[in-house]
Amino acid sequence: MPIDRILCTNCGSKYHYQTFCPYKKKKAISQRGKQTLLYEAFRDTVAKPYLDNKYGHVCSYKGCTRTEGLDVNHKKSRGAHAELKFELKNLEYLCREHHSLFTDGKLDH
Repeated sequence: MPIDRILCTNCGSKYHYQTFCPYKKKKAISQRGKQTLLYEAFRDTVAKPYLDNKYGHVCSYKGCTRTEGLDVNHKKSRGAHAELKFELKNLEYLCREHHSLFTDGKLDH
């Protein structure tokens, strides 16, 4: 007596189970953890308004006057100085170009 196979719910095949289906839909993994979400909320609600009021919405590198595409930069890195992660005096605006140069160690203040 032949055994009736259940169709795979992913692709409709009767030759494998859905667990082993090569067309199985993969669940997206969240790439941002709780600390990242906490920092993003701090950056958007506290840091950016503070920097706008204190220094204006402009790149803080000397001679640069860009106002578009600004990133919030830590003067002392978050990795080496975790205690300064939420310190407002450690933050500044840098345009995308200067921020990437600073992060790569090719730019000093």
